[in-house]
Amino acid sequence: MIKLYGAPLSNYYAMVKVFLLEKGFDFEEVYIAPTYSEPFLELSPMGKIPCIEVDEGYLSETTAIMGFLESCIPELPMTDRDSFRCAQMAQLIKVVELYIAIESARLMGYVFFGRALNQTLADEVKPTMGKGLAALQRLARFSPYLMGDEITMADFFAYYVFKSAVPVANKVWGWNIVDEVDGLGDWLQLMSKRPLIQQVDIERNAAIKAFMDAAE
Repeated sequence: MIKLYGAPLSNYYAMVKVFLLEKGFDFEEVYIAPTYSEPFLELSPMGKIPCIEVDEGYLSETTAIMGFLESCIPELPMTDRDSFRCAQMAQLIKVVELYIAIESARLMGYVFFGRALNQTLADEVKPTMGKGLAALQRLARFSPYLMGDEITMADFFAYYVFKSAVPVANKVWGWNIVDEVDGLGDWLQLMSKRPLIQQVDIERNAAIKAFMDAAE
């Protein structure tokens, strides 16, 4: 059985968990916090969560995990069978990761953990996120899913990126980034209504609340 290592409050953990559920895998959850220390580095070389354990060994990095899981159950495809369309999906995921996920994460200390706002950093992050949103507008179809009429792993990845990026932009700049991309709001609503996403969101919200309560 697959073991999923990580913590429910992580949006990347949520991506992989939903993907496992949607693909129909049996798996065991193992709570572990990210740490750049042994022995966890044997599981995840950068000390990041999530990671998974399978018969072949350990695997980290969310997109690598999702790609592996996709290949395990090809009869329930979450990627396009056309190689160029599959590459376009990878392109969209990379844009969301590099220019929205990673950039917004640079300000999460202020938004979620009570740290002081670094205004210089905020001024640097916002235009990069703006370019990422503009690129998403060019790449996504929203008909109704990001790549067209079938859901793909890009939808699960991007959904949880925006679950974190939206409150960051709201708090730091009073900026509703959902309004920047035509169709993004409707797509977020569509994704939020999927039963397995609702299940994981309830668990993640409870974990976030417990974390915040403990920090007070």
